Amino acid sequence: MTLLHDGGAHIKIGRYSCTIELLDMKKNIYEIALECKKYSTENIKIIIRSNKILVVGANKNYESLLIELCDTIDKWNPKVSSSLRSHIVNYDAIAFQHQIAIDSIVDTILTFAEPCINQRKFFISHASADKKIIEAFYEKILMLGCGFQRQDIFCTLNHSDIRTGDDFRNEIVNNMKNCDYVLCFISNNYKKSGVCQNEMGAAWVLEDKRLYPFKFPNVDFTELGFIAKVKQTADITDKSKLDEFYIELCQRYNLQQDWMNFNKQKEDFVEMVNDCLGLNGNN
Repeated sequence: MTLLHDGGAHIKIGRYSCTIELLDMKKNIYEIALECKKYSTENIKIIIRSNKILVVGANKNYESLLIELCDTIDKWNPKVSSSLRSHIVNYDAIAFQHQIAIDSIVDTILTFAEPCINQRKFFISHASADKKIIEAFYEKILMLGCGFQRQDIFCTLNHSDIRTGDDFRNEIVNNMKNCDYVLCFISNNYKKSGVCQNEMGAAWVLEDKRLYPFKFPNVDFTELGFIAKVKQTADITDKSKLDEFYIELCQRYNLQQDWMNFNKQKEDFVEMVNDCLGLNGNN
């Protein structure tokens, strides 16, 4: 197939490989689709020349973007990928009709993929009675230790996370869906809370979430029931587990490791937890 840079647009199939996790893949899809949309809006024109309808303005960059989008979508939604690929393969036949179809598919992809671009990274499931320790975790470990922003974290301790008039239950479910990690902080207060148990149950069935249970040091592993048997549960004062968590986040989000800073924040956090729970005298 030939790509006509002036008189028309003919798209050929190229090669692109993508091996990223589902959430990052959706974000990648959105970004590629946005580039396709931008190029089409600024450069692609459908004109009439010599009683023929032609598509003008395509080039190799646009071709590559469409192929990249098509191949990436195949890992997310094969039906959409197949439809897009069909218009690419048959572009020569009636270019302007296929261009209109491609633009429509790209618009649809943008509509469905856009919410993923602004999603939170962490949903914190906790008992309100544990407020001081929970605040210390996301401030010391996530924000100061790892460099995340407050908007990356959904925690109902912060009333600005749920606006006046919003349905509390819907906001909880929606924010849990639009996150990467669900961090459950299992304390004696947590075990007594029906809301907390429901949050953990909801997180359990979400396929693309990383459920990370953290138990308080005064809760015995034998008291955790089924979750201790099927999920790795970490003690929030276990420094080696916090290190593992830090390494995982750095790898997941391509963060620059700063062990001097993280170790300081980790030590401060563990000291604070032990003080709150009256455990320092036992060390």
